[in-house]
Amino acid sequence: MIRFVVFFGSVLSLLFPISVHAESGAIERFFAGQGCAIGPSTIAAAIAGGIERSEVEAYVAVIRADPKNLKTGEWVVLAAETCEIRPPAITSEIRIDDPEVVQSLSAIDAYSEQGDPGCFLDGQKLVKTVQSNRAWDPEKANLEYLRFLGQSVISGELSFYSADPVRTPPGIIATSGKCADTPQMPAIKRSHDLLIKHFDALIRTDAAGDDFCASRSGPSWKFSEVAERVFGEKPTNAFLFMDVSLIALGAGWFEGMSSRNKGTPRPPLCSFE
Repeated sequence: MIRFVVFFGSVLSLLFPISVHAESGAIERFFAGQGCAIGPSTIAAAIAGGIERSEVEAYVAVIRADPKNLKTGEWVVLAAETCEIRPPAITSEIRIDDPEVVQSLSAIDAYSEQGDPGCFLDGQKLVKTVQSNRAWDPEKANLEYLRFLGQSVISGELSFYSADPVRTPPGIIATSGKCADTPQMPAIKRSHDLLIKHFDALIRTDAAGDDFCASRSGPSWKFSEVAERVFGEKPTNAFLFMDVSLIALGAGWFEGMSSRNKGTPRPPLCSFE
């Protein structure tokens, strides 16, 4: 287990529910926000969010009958021509410029002697600090921490970066303000830009691999190879799979997570036997 990881609280139904049943195209937009994946937990979230059960059931019946869509276990992943898997909209009550975050970042030269310049996040410290400062219980603190990581990777403000697959970085690196003054920033920005541009193709291509949801802890171990095929060039970040994992965790694309259970990924990250 990579040492920066803080064990997480429940992250099911992370995207904030919205009352949408009267809006045209609301069902399509809702499931697009769930990674174009329709299954037990996302259907329940749609109904809890205000979409009429009858509307959801009618929509799901049509989707299941369309041969273009991928049916896997109890889930359906909408075809790319119908729904683009975009980086999800994640909102956290923790922000990159919050005092608790700033004091949880290392000095920019703290790891320079080991060859790792940059400001690295101490995740355990951050969770403990927000829990204390904001009177949050452990579940709330971990939940908002995961959301914070996910939204900050999407925005390009954080990354789990190393150019070398056998060299694990000290932690998640901050990429803005004074922390941006490091030699690896152009490579980190390139990695981020390609991740956002090709998000749909990365997720779908990786999910089409040989291993299934039950045997995965996130993106597949072949993710770097997948990214190279999708990008048409070698990824500058050998740990790009970790950035994708952080996004997926923050978005709630894992089932059965708790403070004691890491949970398992769900479509669109993977498929079922």
